[in-house]
Amino acid sequence: MDIQIIVEKPIPKNSIILEGFQGVGLVGTLAAQYIVDQEKADVVGYMDVPQLPPIAILANGKIRLPIRIHHFKKGKNNFLVFESELPIPQNLVNPIARAISEFAKKNKVKEIISFEGLAVPKIPLEAKVYWISNNRSKFEKRMKSVKLLNSGIVIGVSAALLIQSKTKKVPAAVLMSEAHANFPDGIAAASIIKSINKIYGLNINTSPLEKESKRFEEKVWTIIKKAQQLKEAKTPNETYIG
Repeated sequence: MDIQIIVEKPIPKNSIILEGFQGVGLVGTLAAQYIVDQEKADVVGYMDVPQLPPIAILANGKIRLPIRIHHFKKGKNNFLVFESELPIPQNLVNPIARAISEFAKKNKVKEIISFEGLAVPKIPLEAKVYWISNNRSKFEKRMKSVKLLNSGIVIGVSAALLIQSKTKKVPAAVLMSEAHANFPDGIAAASIIKSINKIYGLNINTSPLEKESKRFEEKVWTIIKKAQQLKEAKTPNETYIG
């Protein structure tokens, strides 16, 4: 597939990729976008995936590219954040993961960290975070604050990245937070960010995300219900939902 990663400036060596795509509880998307907002990360590129559905994303009156790449520097570390709200079609999961891993290899990226939700029936007040990796020895020392997931299943782009990156000898790990399966979970996303703070010595304040998560969840539930009602009504003239 003709997937290209377009960047507008040179990528610093030993950068760290943070990947947050749509998944369980929208944890990856929420965590990645919150980090981008809090760190005021610059948009430095995008993924050109011709096979993606033609969907325009509007935010504050501006068009957002479907899969964006942001950059910010904290201390000695350079971070590249790959993030998107779009659900990735199954036939594009492996090609997108392959493109990211090849980009990482070509640009001498230090490691890749993916964000995911781990569906559980009942969420505690603070969701637990787990990790898995394609290079356990590389991450074990820094992941002391996170529990190793000994058994389970990872799907989607995060899973494909683990495999594709392993073949190219790029260390990759997935942080998975306990999350609601059926709607956005800001508390789970905040737990992921707290783990990132400890792993890389960041100081991203998660209080606003935690305080607003309930209101955000209720708002999204309303949108989901309206979308379901439109689907059941099968109204032919409905082309968008505002």
